[in-house]
Amino acid sequence: MRVIQNLYLGALALAIGASARDVFEPVDFNVTEALIDNGINVSAVTELAGLVGRSPSKGCTIACNSLKLVFGSAKVSNAAPKTYWSNQQLEVEPYCTFTPTAAIEVSSLVLIARLTQCPFAVKSGGHAAFTGASSIEGGITLDMVNMNQKRLSADRTAFAVGPGNRWKEVYDYLTPYNLAVVGGRAAYVGVGGLTLGGSISHHTNEYGLACDNIASFELVTASGIILTVSQRTFPDLYWALRGGGNNFGIVTTFNYETLPQGHMFASKRQYNATYASALLDAFGNAVEAAETDTKLAHFVAVAYFGGVQIASTEYEYFDPIDPTNPPTILKEYLSIPSLTDTTCNCSLAGTTPGLSESMPDGFRTTMWSQSFKLNTDLMKRMTEHLFKIAPSIPAGVPSVTFEAFSKPALKAMQKHGGNALGLYPENGPLFHALFYLSWTD
Repeated sequence: MRVIQNLYLGALALAIGASARDVFEPVDFNVTEALIDNGINVSAVTELAGLVGRSPSKGCTIACNSLKLVFGSAKVSNAAPKTYWSNQQLEVEPYCTFTPTAAIEVSSLVLIARLTQCPFAVKSGGHAAFTGASSIEGGITLDMVNMNQKRLSADRTAFAVGPGNRWKEVYDYLTPYNLAVVGGRAAYVGVGGLTLGGSISHHTNEYGLACDNIASFELVTASGIILTVSQRTFPDLYWALRGGGNNFGIVTTFNYETLPQGHMFASKRQYNATYASALLDAFGNAVEAAETDTKLAHFVAVAYFGGVQIASTEYEYFDPIDPTNPPTILKEYLSIPSLTDTTCNCSLAGTTPGLSESMPDGFRTTMWSQSFKLNTDLMKRMTEHLFKIAPSIPAGVPSVTFEAFSKPALKAMQKHGGNALGLYPENGPLFHALFYLSWTD
């Protein structure tokens, strides 16, 4: 019986695999014919017309010249983008930069790159710390900056966003409607990389990660095919895109589910480092209390700046509140005396510049992270270790930021079939430690 079952499952897998191949790339797929289907007269592009299969060594020369001939010099530049967050990315020199305005143009780029064997990288906001994250040496940088469309559905339940948008632009658009989407917390981070990587949001306790709140993706595959990927149409691919990064295609539109959001409480505070232990206790208690109140977003950070140990926090609560009479989940936090306090009842868009300002561009940067079972004693030991080693770091501002995956957040991450990140309610609650260092030389 088991042999029969295994044979059946194997046959089913082969059938599904064959079906997927037919959808994503037929056995007789021809790149040149696909370009012609995209409206490109390949015979008129002399360098492309002579190519069959793998390209000669000057593939990127041919690719960039072909893009310029087809789409015009306004969309193809020999210069690298200058809007990267980290200086490491700025050091990379692509052969050319392509700035499309439509999915069909992205499709054509993929096909031309495939035909010429010219490597490429995709840039949304460029907010990554390491060389080559969204840039490429000697290849094509596909800069999505001009794919910045924003469309709210007639019933206001769905919001289509192009990957060239930054999060403040998204929230500014939705604020007049008293709506939001589950997205980034920093104003100038791009939509694309953040969403595909998962993304902790101000709304994560209640709604999960940004990637958990995408109804569908418009995606360009390696065959240049433009698909609408949803839980209904391509469930496996839909699952993989939610946390799997840019490994499965190029997303040209994210269709987000909207949520109601008016003015809210937001507070950013700094403390004497002697209060770090008390803040971490408050953090742990707030993570546990999320099971009865999912409206709070919060993190605690510790840093060493100019020879001084500091602690800081950020809180968002999704209703306006009176700080003198806060919800129970915030009382312990707000009872700890701070050195500085920036508090407002304001729009979601109004909360986002602060985090970008605390991690400005123009520096060399590195950041690493790891998640653990919630354990405030471990967090305190990590804090002590940072303060111990920080004076020996020759330059820069080292910090560790503690964030949470509460049980409600982990439950919300299972909707729509779950995501690709492997985090489950039975393992929680968890804390997430992000080590960040910026320097100038």
